[in-house]
Amino acid sequence: KAAGFQAPEIGTFIHYLLENVLRAVRDRGGFDSVTQPELDALVQRYIREYADTRIDRYSEKSARFRYLFERLQRTACAIVNNVADEMRRSDFKLMEFELSFGGREADLPAVSVEREDISLRLVGKVDRVDGWVKDGKLYLRVVDYKTGRKSFSLSDVQYGLGIQMLLYLFALEREGEKHFGMPVVPSGVLYLPARDVIVSEKRDASPAKIESDIQKELRRSGMVLEDPAVLQAMEHSALESPCYLPIAVKRDGAVMGSLASAEQLGKLSKYVDHILHEITQEVFAGNIDADPYARTPQQSACTYCEFASACHFENGCGSDRMEYIKATKNDEFWQYIDEVNGEGAHENG
Repeated sequence: KAAGFQAPEIGTFIHYLLENVLRAVRDRGGFDSVTQPELDALVQRYIREYADTRIDRYSEKSARFRYLFERLQRTACAIVNNVADEMRRSDFKLMEFELSFGGREADLPAVSVEREDISLRLVGKVDRVDGWVKDGKLYLRVVDYKTGRKSFSLSDVQYGLGIQMLLYLFALEREGEKHFGMPVVPSGVLYLPARDVIVSEKRDASPAKIESDIQKELRRSGMVLEDPAVLQAMEHSALESPCYLPIAVKRDGAVMGSLASAEQLGKLSKYVDHILHEITQEVFAGNIDADPYARTPQQSACTYCEFASACHFENGCGSDRMEYIKATKNDEFWQYIDEVNGEGAHENG
């Protein structure tokens, strides 16, 4: 096996470092209470701990392996500093890491679906939960670390894909008061790009242009609550010049982007519940048909599937049909959600 790190190993390391460093920062009072040298020391401490406890015989690894790990460390340091900058611009505080739903010694109960004589329990973990307290209510957002290029997509949600983060957010709305001691208001889901950022520039590109393009790549993907006070709490400059949130401000001051009102989030919660009931029915009906989704012929559920050699799915052959995900506009998406929630019938691939 070639020396190096595969995608799952990179993801494991980045998650480990972010979880442990950010927990230590939270326990010390947050980023405002931690100096940059102290933050750097925490990062180095957990990098060493990972190498000692998670990498078998690290000291005996080849020079190439150690070089690749050192390069990965530089990426990890940049990610931690990026999160530090984001949180120092925010009133939201680090609250939970690897928050678990269901299973032994879980923080919160599993997400359950009850349907006639059918019962389904979903278990999992949230990478990070941030919160902000206002008027006796806890505004929560769910943050997921992505070492790949995964982004939030309304089209995915419409087709019943990419609903994991929303599932956790709405579970926190229902169960969070018991855990946190105050009513929970769902405030958003964010994907944090935890990876190397590489941008293509012209030779004469200015440092400011390069920095601006890098910052665009580091912008979070997701959906946030359409409430000016909440947006400003998430990022102090959100209503003038947002840097990290998936929104933009027009010249007339109007905020646009991946936003949802409290009413829309309520509708989305109902839709996610609808999708779960459909999945439950399919599982218990024993439906194992190969019905893959695709964005393009080159980018589909089959592209990296480990079971392709056993499945033998061949698009266009017999009953094998690839279903292509169609892009949807905001208005079309919410109209679709209203129709599904109102009629209670939806074919989901």
